[in-house]
Amino acid sequence: MLREKKFSRGGCNIEKLSPAKEDITAQTKSLNIYISFEEALKLSLALQDRLLELNRYDRRIKENVRTCVNLTLHFDNERLVVNKGSL
Repeated sequence: MLREKKFSRGGCNIEKLSPAKEDITAQTKSLNIYISFEEALKLSLALQDRLLELNRYDRRIKENVRTCVNLTLHFDNERLVVNKGSL
């Protein structure tokens, strides 16, 4: 029997951030995230998995309408992860 993940739907490793982590300040307006092709495929699968899960919810129920996709950027290990979220 397969064990279902409780929180993360998967993610990918980041090749490069621009500006660099040490150069990010409160005034930084945007962050470029560079991902290799193979890692981008992993991210795509994780997003599709989460979106397919959201599509199964009954959207007439208020709690289900507020569910969303949460992308978390982990600076310590340079990883982008797809999680469940709520608005």
